[in-house]
Amino acid sequence: MSIRIGIGSWSDDAYRGVLYPPGLPASERLRHYATIFDHVEVNSTYYGAPKPEAVKKWIAETPRGFLFDIKLHRVFSQSPASAAKTEGKRDLLGYTLERLEPLMAAKKLGVFLLLLTARFSAEKHSLAELDVLAERLRPFPLAVELRDPAWVKGAARAATLAAFRERGIAWVAVDMPKGKEFLPAIDEATRPDLAYLRLHGRNRAGYLAGGSAAEQHHYRYREAELRDIAERIRALATQAKNVRVVANNHAEDFAPQAALALRKIIAD
Repeated sequence: MSIRIGIGSWSDDAYRGVLYPPGLPASERLRHYATIFDHVEVNSTYYGAPKPEAVKKWIAETPRGFLFDIKLHRVFSQSPASAAKTEGKRDLLGYTLERLEPLMAAKKLGVFLLLLTARFSAEKHSLAELDVLAERLRPFPLAVELRDPAWVKGAARAATLAAFRERGIAWVAVDMPKGKEFLPAIDEATRPDLAYLRLHGRNRAGYLAGGSAAEQHHYRYREAELRDIAERIRALATQAKNVRVVANNHAEDFAPQAALALRKIIAD
């Protein structure tokens, strides 16, 4: 069993004094991050394919066994079927995979993460739209986070989880505000080798206001909440060989504080 706890950034200035000594140069932050955590969820790939020199730096500055989970480009968040476009310059996925080949060769590429917006609704879309993307990413796992609660409402829940299992896609469990507008906490491992949990914070007002990501994620977890989350992590670890946990409440220094506290609770 392996539980990897981390965050989605190693470069935020707000993390000085929490993850990094105050005077540490920005260029040394990844190297230092990798002395504390054993994986990271890469957010920059949501906006563009990584540059070759950046990938080389990732490899050089992290130890053996460190893993990078890659967030897929926002084009795929809007339309997963875009992965079927493989002609010339339209093959964004092929271009991204080519850039990541050194990371694969170094055995430091972990999971591909797809974030689907609420517009990818159960009413208008089908999970079959994920098939080409999942197939092209093999043998690496694809983890998918849904945002439309209708996917798991009532009888739809069993059908959705069954579709994930059938396709070998990892269900992304979430911790976020409660309410009919949000995906509920469903802790399921739809692959025997991988469970994935992302912590978005519980700032209901921030989400409903439709502000920036930092405003939505502006939430500092309390110790009692983190202990409850630790129990969820332990339960997931009984279902899957590997568990990824990502503190995604990226505002101020909340994410590293949550990840560090969770790691201590799990270790106790």
